[in-house]
Amino acid sequence: MNSKQKHIPVRLAGLGDGVHELLFTVDPVEIDLPAEFQQEVAVRIDLDKTHHQAALHVYVQTAAVSPCDRCLEPVTIPVDTDFRVVYAHDNSAEGGEDESEIRQIDVNDPVIDLSEDVRDAILICIPMRRVCGEDENGDAICKDAIPPERNADLQEKEDPRWDKLKSLKLDQ
Repeated sequence: MNSKQKHIPVRLAGLGDGVHELLFTVDPVEIDLPAEFQQEVAVRIDLDKTHHQAALHVYVQTAAVSPCDRCLEPVTIPVDTDFRVVYAHDNSAEGGEDESEIRQIDVNDPVIDLSEDVRDAILICIPMRRVCGEDENGDAICKDAIPPERNADLQEKEDPRWDKLKSLKLDQ
């Protein structure tokens, strides 16, 4: 990501103390999301600003399209998440619940960029196993039959590398 370009800029200078709502729409390429993200990223920020700090509650919505791990058909994976972060000019935010959510900001930089935080929040929401889904019995609801080379039920279950170990008599 280009460090000079701020894709989700939150300008703190000029905002009065109080609660503010900011809305952004960002192209996934601008915040370095993988190619499976084609839909724009909608970002809503509820910002509570005081003289020494700004508390942000960030809501993110988008979707990814990825091949199903079972049938290889495209499956849409919705992303709807939120996170909180506090930016402080000094140590006024000490003693919070989670110190990782508190960040120091330079008084001379009136703009903070949330691009990296938004990208990380989106990527965490993508499951390791991407499937069309399962019915109430746990059976796949894939549109097409699972290809034989990907169907674990049709694969050889015995591994010849274990044959020598099976012949050992360990009960003695």
